[in-house]
Parts: sequence; structure tokens; C-alpha cells
Amino acid sequence: MHIFHLIDSGGLYGAENVVLNLMNRQTEIGFTTTLGSIGKAADGKKAIEKKAEEIGLAVACFRMRNGPNVFGAHRISKYVQNNNVDIIHCHGYKATILSGLQPFRYGRIPYISTLHGWTSTKKYTKMWVYEWLDALMAKRADHVVAVSEAMRENFRLKALNINPVVIYNGIQNNENTSIKGTDYLALTGMDNTKIKLVSIGRLSKEKGFNILLNAVHLIKTKRNYGVQLLIVGEGPEKNQLMRLAKDYGISDNVKFPGYIDGASKLLKEFDIFVMSSLTEGMPITLLEAMRAGMPIVATAVGGIPEALEGGECGIMVSSGNELDLAKSIVELYDNSKLKDEISRKAKIRFQEIFTVEKMEEKYRKVYMDVINQNNNKYN
Repeated sequence: MHIFHLIDSGGLYGAENVVLNLMNRQTEIGFTTTLGSIGKAADGKKAIEKKAEEIGLAVACFRMRNGPNVFGAHRISKYVQNNNVDIIHCHGYKATILSGLQPFRYGRIPYISTLHGWTSTKKYTKMWVYEWLDALMAKRADHVVAVSEAMRENFRLKALNINPVVIYNGIQNNENTSIKGTDYLALTGMDNTKIKLVSIGRLSKEKGFNILLNAVHLIKTKRNYGVQLLIVGEGPEKNQLMRLAKDYGISDNVKFPGYIDGASKLLKEFDIFVMSSLTEGMPITLLEAMRAGMPIVATAVGGIPEALEGGECGIMVSSGNELDLAKSIVELYDNSKLKDEISRKAKIRFQEIFTVEKMEEKYRKVYMDVINQNNNKYN
């Protein structure tokens, strides 16, 4: 079977890591896979393309202008027809929209769409429009997958009568990505006498890092605890977040080392993993923290409650509430028994549900069902 994974990537974030993990596993068990990478001509070689090539995966690049691009969709259509592709797997709104533009479904090659999560928080924004287009075009797919039950129940899908199957994201059971020495040096100033917090993610508004900085400010000034926070990642909000840390008087308590390759290997250097997101699908960084057996404090949004089994595997707080976040961090830090209990449960839950092997098995069943249905339809 030749599986063509189509994505428009803006960096190496959650969806990108899911795609690469899935492709790598599919290759290991004997399937042929190709990464179809969409982008603009000015993008150069994207991070996902470099990473895919580094681990030995085939890559096909498609450069085109932004927006619903019929000519770009046609180029992708010709590629999959000429390269014996059996199924197209779309990741993200750009891939799904381009797929939906094809009136004859890539010359009878079936395609599925995985909905990794929608991030818009305001109506009528550009991203809000794209997310509705994503849902509309997903309706034309042969099959739709959601990465969480919360995503499956999204009002857009209900309005369009789309009923996806849920397949949780999965990652490798063992992290084997190396860490650059210069990146590791960013952590050497951590003080073991203080609360050591870590958060990993794209520095964008939906991740709620401004709320996390406020919570650190409250822990320091209202709770009178020594606290330090490492926020790993890059993104459009970085400068604003650094200014906010300065305004709160916590610049010495917070570090922004940027993107760190293999940052999950550093998790056990810290006391608590914190996720302050306003919206989420099924976040990979949370799964990495569960794999590491980390004490976790996270907002109860998207697929997070499912991952943490309703609070059995981590402390959940309401989104946008810095008081609740600060209180939960301090109370968990002071409760060694609770930390040990939820960390143990989180690690067990990860191994039972969120490995790449379990994810691949479920996608394989979807592929076979779709291919069989397609063959019956046209034979």
C-alpha cells in the first residue's frame, strides 16, 4: 500500500510530529509512504521536509499561492495518479480544502481527512473561515478522523452531519531524539530550591502562555514561593510574552530558549509540566509528559480531559483562570503523594492508549475499509 500524507506545515508542532511518527511506523511495517508538503515558493525547505528526509522518508514538495488553489490541487492530483498512490491522508485545513476541490476525487483514489484541532477563538476571522471550509471539504472525504471525542462533538461537524471516527494521536514509546548541547545549557541556571515549571508549545495566542506568566507572577508575589519557568518554543507571540514577563517583574524567573529539538528529554529536570491552552486537539507535548511520568497541571480544553482521564492522570483547571492555575501548581508541588500517584497513572495510561503502534493499527483499519469501499463502488 502506498500512503500519501498531505500537509501544509508551519513548523515542527503537534500535527507534524503525528504525521512523521505515523509515516515512520507505516514504513517499518512495510508500507510505502510519501510526505506531500504544501507551501509557498518563498518558504524554501520546510522543517518538516528536512526532518522527514533526515529519518529516511520520501518527500514531494508542492509550492503554490495561498488560498483555495485549483491549479495546485490539479498538480497534486496528477502526482498521486502517476505515482501509484493507494490512499491520500490529509492533515490540516489546507490539505483538506485542496483535496475537496477535486471533483473526481483524484481519479478515484480515496482520501481521508484527519482533523487535528481548530484554534480560532473569534468569529469571522480568517482562520475561522478556513476552519469552516475545512469542515465543508471534509464532508467530501471518504472518511473523517478526529483526534479526540471533544473534536468529534464539534458544532461544525454536527451542523454538517459529519460523524468522524476517533483515533488518538500516538508517539514513540521511547524518546530517542538528541539534544543540542547549547540548548541544554539554557537549563543549567535552574535552582533546585524553587518550583521548576516547564511548558512546551508554539508561542501563539491559543496556547494561553500569557495566563501562565500571570500565574507565575501570582505564585511569586501572592504565594511567596520561589518559582522558575521554562517556556520552550517559537512563535508570533514571543516578543509580547517577553515584554509581559518584564511587566510582571518575573523576567528573572522565566526563560525563553526557543525551539529545542528533543525537548521532551528534558522534562524530568522539572517538577511540573504545565499546559495553559485555550484550545487543543490531542496535544503531543502532553502525551510526552505522560510518557515521562511527569506531574501535570493542564487546562480542561479539547482532548486534554480525555488524555488525563478526567483528572485521574493530572490536575485540570479551567482555561483563562490564572488564579486557579497558580493555586493548582502550588498545591500539587506541596503534595508529594499526589504527584507520585498521578505521574504513575499518567505513564500507564500513555502506554495503554497513546503509542504510535496503537495509532497506526487504527489508521490501517480505516485505510482498508476506505479502499475496499472505493473498489466496490467503482467495480
